[in-house]
Amino acid sequence: MSHPNILDCGDAVLIVVDLQDKLLNAIHDHERVVQNSVRMIEAAKVLGIPILVTLQYAEKWGDCTQTIAAAVGHDARVSKMSFSCMGGECFPDLLNDTQRRQAIICGIETHVCVNQTAHDLLGKGYSVHIVEDAVSSRTLENKKAGIDKMRASGCVISTTEMAIFELLGDASREEFKKLLPLLK
Repeated sequence: MSHPNILDCGDAVLIVVDLQDKLLNAIHDHERVVQNSVRMIEAAKVLGIPILVTLQYAEKWGDCTQTIAAAVGHDARVSKMSFSCMGGECFPDLLNDTQRRQAIICGIETHVCVNQTAHDLLGKGYSVHIVEDAVSSRTLENKKAGIDKMRASGCVISTTEMAIFELLGDASREEFKKLLPLLK
């Protein structure tokens, strides 16, 4: 039995928040955010972890960036107007359908949509894990403020590599060899 703050691939869901081209250009270190989000998506696919992708006001800001779209394939994307993913029309139902209680979050912006989603999930009893090197904001100060607030509220702050190793749990798993390129 592992500590409750250690990710469990059988209880985790990956939430990819608003990684859209029209929003990304203004984001601090956005290339790294996209790259690490793709690593998380690829790991989730190998490990059978459900992936939920949100789009902020898709009618205006468009689909997710091509790199993310290619990684997630044809999985449904949830358009939302609320900053919290939990305010999206069908997002709470899709999340409930996963029957998972650990939420791993990557995306933008740390101090807005990621923060509000994390707090709503905490309020619903989820264990919330923020992948720090796969989230960002327009400014580094806003990213840091969002991370600090979420940490103080009870979110677990992680990195891409830490999250993938926790989800694997054991180097003897057959998935380890498949995920090794993501960890180099």
